[in-house]
Amino acid sequence: MKKQILIYLFLTLTFAIPANAQEWSFSDINKDWGRFLLGVAGGIAVHEIGHVVIAKSKGYDVSLKGTSIIYPNAKMSDSDALEVSSSGFQAQWIASEIVFLKHRLHNPEKKMSNISAGMVLSHIAISAVYLTFLKNHSDGDIYMMSESTGISRNVVALSTAIPALLDTWRLMGKNVPEWVPTVSLLSKGITMTYIWTF
Repeated sequence: MKKQILIYLFLTLTFAIPANAQEWSFSDINKDWGRFLLGVAGGIAVHEIGHVVIAKSKGYDVSLKGTSIIYPNAKMSDSDALEVSSSGFQAQWIASEIVFLKHRLHNPEKKMSNISAGMVLSHIAISAVYLTFLKNHSDGDIYMMSESTGISRNVVALSTAIPALLDTWRLMGKNVPEWVPTVSLLSKGITMTYIWTF
């Protein structure tokens, strides 16, 4: 089963059409804050739903501790812990790629809609929060990914920072080179391949 997931993820992320958007900025929100915030909320929901779906599919209970999703009394193997803790990042990566691709296929000459931009920015913001405030939090995704793999939290955080930085450039940059979305896709694909074959 893991090999099938690996092949699917690799083909989907590596050979997808590299997708970027026209330059977008916060000034584009203007009076459209409702749709922008809806996109942000949707992106946050995608991250959390990613955790819930993978945890439940593996038979683990899911609960809330403050604003963190936890897995009470779970005795996870290292591979399960890695897959569950990283599933929020994976879900937001896939959602962002769908948003970029949909925009490129349907409205490449226009700026990204505020709801779509909000979705992408939620992925960037979540990554930024985990790089700073939550990197060493014992209930946090980076911490759990590090503990399950034995890889330092700084290196794990870097694996989430690279696609976030590149996607910021894709969303807000002017005349973005074609290699930027390609490298973003590859970084996500390589990380996901590692996770599902660990």
